[in-house]
Amino acid sequence: MLSQVLHTIREQALLAAGERVLVAVSGGPDSMALLHALVRLASRLHIELVAATVDHGLRPESASEAALVAERCHALCIACETLEVDVKAARHAHVSWQEAARNVRLSALQEAAVRLGCARVALGHTADDQAETVLFRIMRGTGIGGLAGIPCQRGIFIRPLLDVRRKGIIAFLAKRHIAFIEDPSNANRHYARVRIRLDLLPMLARENPRVVEALLSLAQEARAIAAGAPTRDPLAFPPVPRRAAALIQRMAAEGRGTRRVSVPQGEVVVSYGNVHFRPHVHQDFGPSSSEAVRVKGPGIYRLPGRSEGPALKLEEGRYPAVPPSGAAVFDATRIARPLEVRAWRPGERMRPRGGRGSRKVSDLLVDAKIPRDLRHELPALVAADGNILFVAGLRPSEIGRPQGDTERWLAVRSV
Repeated sequence: MLSQVLHTIREQALLAAGERVLVAVSGGPDSMALLHALVRLASRLHIELVAATVDHGLRPESASEAALVAERCHALCIACETLEVDVKAARHAHVSWQEAARNVRLSALQEAAVRLGCARVALGHTADDQAETVLFRIMRGTGIGGLAGIPCQRGIFIRPLLDVRRKGIIAFLAKRHIAFIEDPSNANRHYARVRIRLDLLPMLARENPRVVEALLSLAQEARAIAAGAPTRDPLAFPPVPRRAAALIQRMAAEGRGTRRVSVPQGEVVVSYGNVHFRPHVHQDFGPSSSEAVRVKGPGIYRLPGRSEGPALKLEEGRYPAVPPSGAAVFDATRIARPLEVRAWRPGERMRPRGGRGSRKVSDLLVDAKIPRDLRHELPALVAADGNILFVAGLRPSEIGRPQGDTERWLAVRSV
């Protein structure tokens, strides 16, 4: 489990060396596993940990459970604060008890993070939580954005366990004899999510034993679509001869390298399992390197002269408002204005968030397995000092990363 958590943190650039991290600990299995995992990884990540537990005051035993969490944190030499919240005050006709508790909990954690100088708040959501969320949204009705599920990062909140299955959590705790608290609400079928966990998912697993993996794959695909990244849809091209179709599907399943298959209407590019159709038409390869669109405020921006194709959506806000899911978030006061959207230029470099140095954008696109044919179409958000902040399909720049004192954010995502 530790190796998976470390991989997620590094792949998603969730933490940077020198940061102070607030770990949200309820005492349940997920948060206890998160606490112990981060304690063991802290020296490798060069981070400092503090903890907080939230007393919702909804059950008589909540105060004693909060005290128990504080004791266990202190045993690990981690300072722990107990945050008392008033869920009843946030509850009204159109907000459930669970939603009200979540709202006041996140607000209290964010305020504590700012007060304690923490750049991040680590939450204990797991891969099973992700699958349950996707299924819950399907049942209620949703679009591509909803299918993307829970993001690894939203604002200052991060979820290092999001790639870890619950059975892995339990095995981790059992092997190390780590005690945890069982919340009785997790067995209360009054709540839809509990019914999904205890009744619906086991029923679906009888039809497909890998239903959780299928839901996780669906969420991953939805996030790729929302971010403007290539997808793995082998049917995303016009009808082609049967032999060519079989070849394309076999290459997509292999997921190796970039290869092209000529078809009557054009060519199909298969790159690391991602399939794209390129028609036999004249392609406008976009503006010259000197052209750019000035960012005048929130909105959708495309490369100069383009009325369609990949675009960047920019939104701004002030904490405690939560930045949009799936977006790259910057401290709006730590980036040089005015901003512009333009094509990235050969030889330009950027420092990916969480990385140790700058690299050529072209090399980053290769590492991200973006097909060569699509790279010229990706818009870049550039600061007034020439630093590239964001390129569609890549991790955001380390420049302008939100800090513990960040008050106003700029969110960027591909559309």
